[in-house]
Amino acid sequence: MAEEKHVIFKLENESYSMNIDYIRAIEQQYTIIPLPNAPENIKGMINLRGDIIPVYSLRARFSMDEVERTKEMQVLIAKSGNIQLAFEVDAVVGIETVDDSHHREVPLIVRGEATNYMGGILNINDGIVVEISMKNIMTESEWEDLDELIHHTME
Repeated sequence: MAEEKHVIFKLENESYSMNIDYIRAIEQQYTIIPLPNAPENIKGMINLRGDIIPVYSLRARFSMDEVERTKEMQVLIAKSGNIQLAFEVDAVVGIETVDDSHHREVPLIVRGEATNYMGGILNINDGIVVEISMKNIMTESEWEDLDELIHHTME
């Protein structure tokens, strides 16, 4: 039976996860530098030990209101391909090992362009956790815009 490790985090009262294979770090101390005219859902950039990393707003992606930063908020530093991306979350709950029997496909009735970010549904500790697909969190054109932003910022 195959197992995966997932970082479980909260946004408002909902639980989400990301496969730990994509996660490079979890940071509590960070300052987001706003970027005027940034691609949609890019909140700004952080400087993490010399690396300039765009911050993607999951709240904006999920049509949630932005909130004032609290001391519990953290950023997940993830990497997909050659792009590092930070995701600001309300709180990291922990890391869970999930076996195949607790991993479900997204129900057909829920699938669509607006929910393309869902990689699956996890059943963890009798609760439901939505798995975020790093590959599908953004459209191909959004990934291209982000890549261009990063290269422009590094020049």
